[in-house]
Amino acid sequence: IKQVIELVKYTEIHRAIVEKLEENTRVEVLSVDEGITRPSFFISLDNIKASDFMREALDREITVRIYYFPSTIDNNRIELLNMQDKLSELFLEDNLIKVNEYMNIEVDELEFNVIDKVLHCYFDMRLCENYNRTDDRPYMEELEIERKG
Repeated sequence: IKQVIELVKYTEIHRAIVEKLEENTRVEVLSVDEGITRPSFFISLDNIKASDFMREALDREITVRIYYFPSTIDNNRIELLNMQDKLSELFLEDNLIKVNEYMNIEVDELEFNVIDKVLHCYFDMRLCENYNRTDDRPYMEELEIERKG
C-alpha cells in the first residue's frame, strides 16, 4: 500500500511559524483583520515563487516576514534588541520549522530592520516536493526492430 503524501500548503507553513513563535515567546501572533495589541507579532508570506522542476517536482521559494510590535511605542530599543536575540535563537540556533510529520524547513539566514519602531525580521525558505502522480500509462512490452542491409 503506497501512502500518498500531500504537498505542503502555504497555510501549513504559516501555522508552523505561528506555533514556533507563540510556544517560545509567549507573545500573541495577530491575524490580518485584528487591531494591533502590544506586544505582538504579525507574519506574512511574500515573494512566493512556484515553478515546475522537470515535471517531477514543485519548487517553491518564499520570503517570510515577521513584524514585532513592542510593548511600548517609545523607548523600546532594548526590547527590540532582546527580541532580535530571541528570534535568532528560535530560527537560527534551532533552525528547523516543523511543518508536519514529513516536512521540516531549514532557516539559514535572518535579516533585521527597525522601521517606524517596529522590528522587521525576514528570511527566505525553499521547498522542493515531488508531485503525487501515478503513471497509469502501459509499459511497452516488446519492440521489434528491422535492420536493413
